[in-house]
Amino acid sequence: MLYKRKQVTSLLFTVLLLVSVFLYSPNQANANSPNNQKNVVDIGKDHFLILKGDGSVWSWGNNTYGQLGAKVTGDSTTPVVIQRRNGSRLANIVSISAGGNHSAALDTSGKVWTWGSNGYGQLGYATVGNKNDDPMMVADLPPIVAISTGDSHTLAVDENGAVWAWGRNAFGQLGRVTPLISSTEPLRINGGSDFSNIVAVTAGSEHSVALKTDGTVFTWGRNSFGQLGNGETGDENVVPQKVPGLTNIIEITAGNNHTLALKQDRTTIWAWGSNSYGQLGDGGRESKLQPVQVEGIQNVSGIAAGDNHTVAIKTNGTVWTWGRNTSGTASARTTPIQISGLTNAVAIGGGGEINSYTVAAGLDGTVWKWDKLSSDSTTKLPIFQKVSGIEDVMKLDEFPFIQGGQVLFRYVGNNNIGEVKLNGSFNDNIDLPMVQKEANVWELQVELQPGEYNYGFKVNGNWTVDPLNRDKTVDNFGRPFSVLRVAPYAPVGPIIDNKEVTFTYNSYDSQRLLELDAKTVSASVIGNFGENYHWIEIPLVKQKNNIWKLTRTMEPGEYYYSFIVRDSVSGVVPEKRNDPLNSSLQTDSLTGISRNPFTVAENVLTKIPVSGISLSKGPELDLTVGEQEFVAARISPSNATNKNVNWETSKSSVVSVVGGVLTAHSKGTAVITASSVDGGKMAMLTVHVHQQDNAVSFPRVGYKEFFSPRQGVSPTKPWKISFGQEPDMTTVNRDTVYVMNESGVKVPIGYQLLADTQTIEVRLLEGFKYERGATYYLFVEPTVKSRYSKAALKDPVQMKFQIQL
Repeated sequence: MLYKRKQVTSLLFTVLLLVSVFLYSPNQANANSPNNQKNVVDIGKDHFLILKGDGSVWSWGNNTYGQLGAKVTGDSTTPVVIQRRNGSRLANIVSISAGGNHSAALDTSGKVWTWGSNGYGQLGYATVGNKNDDPMMVADLPPIVAISTGDSHTLAVDENGAVWAWGRNAFGQLGRVTPLISSTEPLRINGGSDFSNIVAVTAGSEHSVALKTDGTVFTWGRNSFGQLGNGETGDENVVPQKVPGLTNIIEITAGNNHTLALKQDRTTIWAWGSNSYGQLGDGGRESKLQPVQVEGIQNVSGIAAGDNHTVAIKTNGTVWTWGRNTSGTASARTTPIQISGLTNAVAIGGGGEINSYTVAAGLDGTVWKWDKLSSDSTTKLPIFQKVSGIEDVMKLDEFPFIQGGQVLFRYVGNNNIGEVKLNGSFNDNIDLPMVQKEANVWELQVELQPGEYNYGFKVNGNWTVDPLNRDKTVDNFGRPFSVLRVAPYAPVGPIIDNKEVTFTYNSYDSQRLLELDAKTVSASVIGNFGENYHWIEIPLVKQKNNIWKLTRTMEPGEYYYSFIVRDSVSGVVPEKRNDPLNSSLQTDSLTGISRNPFTVAENVLTKIPVSGISLSKGPELDLTVGEQEFVAARISPSNATNKNVNWETSKSSVVSVVGGVLTAHSKGTAVITASSVDGGKMAMLTVHVHQQDNAVSFPRVGYKEFFSPRQGVSPTKPWKISFGQEPDMTTVNRDTVYVMNESGVKVPIGYQLLADTQTIEVRLLEGFKYERGATYYLFVEPTVKSRYSKAALKDPVQMKFQIQL
């Protein structure tokens, strides 16, 4: 960061500057990475596939073609581990995919293993007969980073972004003309110069889909139902073609004859192809030849598809479905409906043929399944049932990795990268060199306060968003950023609210080890919480922010506690540890054992809950691009104990919100939600943002220009305007001294006459900031007058400045 101060000149009027210069040279942002395209749960036509944390693969269901591995005879209703004929398990697996009646697994070295049905060579090698229950490696492939299995063909992406395919080719899904009916040999897809840098693939029944790093989608193969999204129908399409009008995609999935894509900002899902069962989610049953938006679902973190239905997981951990048999019994839903019974899902899979199946993994590693037979007996609505005999589903590490206030950033590159720097709003966009930890991997750990931040990487001097982070945004200038959200975390322990006591444990506070290295298996709190103050042990529950937590209601009294932890430091034997967040420590005089004390007081105040929340504006609000507006949240009753409010926006690229301050960024509509921390009461405001084009003419004729244009200005910059005489403050107002954005919207500012009586400080009103990267204009009109001589300003003044990123 370069700081520079301009010397004040002896003019009648001077603008004092403290300039922060930030050089920004963006290139095309990466939209995706293989690291966020790996599956841990999946379903074929009638078999289920689960990847456990130890790298082993488990399955249950139909075994006609050896889908359950070499050591299982007949079908199985309970999960069994996939084994080879020599008795060894598949090991070191990082991603799985279940096809129609075959499966594939990708290991840590980039090798692909397949087993099951092989009638069309979909296993990638020749077998005796049309099946193989012995998982075998597919030969003659470069290191692979992503896989997908269709009904009878298989796709793979190599480390250089090329796509390989094998199996059935009746409609050109292998990228070859149909005289080639099938292939047991992997074939590289030739899609031309634009078909490169692929990071993910998904295989439908007889069509293929690929996702490129720039967020565009390519399709080829069968198109009888419009599943290629090109506006046409045709049985054979052997050359991958870009889906028109579809950009900024982060995830893709395909069913039998329909295809879906999830936008980077997670606000919308787009679908096309067959819709006879409502699997496109647009409210109808007509097939669509081009992408249409799925209705009634936002804040989506992942998507999956069965043959004729679709599944989505939202950021709040709920799972939604639509299509065949998804209304709860045997009828279809044409718009999303929630599958109840699970609210902390982290992974989903879809499958089935006649039946529609959905499987999900919970945050705790448990497995949950839904089909039309597991619906609620009273309401007939879909509800998950827990699958017994399987747990510890693999949790893919997400980056940035957040644990409390510790944030670990990671960038995975290649041999051509010499330097990687981190740059974000959390440190005024100063470049921070990242440390190369191993070949092509750079990391940096920082400590951050709770909040929302925008950031990215400079790789060999070129700007890119974080390929490992699904959350991305684009500002109103078209510049891409990754979004980081650091949740509030406990600074002390335990937290006592009336009679509710909350214990938290995390490996970093305790051992100075992030969970990535600590690998905590279990954590519990032990204390005299039982009847008559007897000591009992209660398990803590692991949260999404990599801490363990428990809230328990306790009567007034004195208590003692410690944590019991099993992790990489303790080994197989659980270890007692005191609470690092509790500075109080007491040692038992008899046993010599130390523990943490706390007290639940007798004279606690009665907690007054929140009964409702309303907003000072709404239900609709019109803003112009660049305009800011403050919206107050009113909690009722007014004497509620906890009046804290969380703010969210449905589309941050249109309107962002921080503490009730709305900032309009681009033309469009967004919904602002204010929810009470206590009780989760919600109020909503629909904001319509309009574009006011060419509102500012700059430079203005007859205005004197000072130090313009100026770049890299702080988002909270106060300007100091010095006059030759004391100004008359009654003539200083929004019409005579003002700041405008490029759309001509005046920024909310205040004025203060400084002690020298000749300098006015122009400062943003509290809670407002200039938009990062945006251009603004400062104007001082000649109607500003001297306090005593009443003389007008000699020359009107203008200045152009740009805010740092």
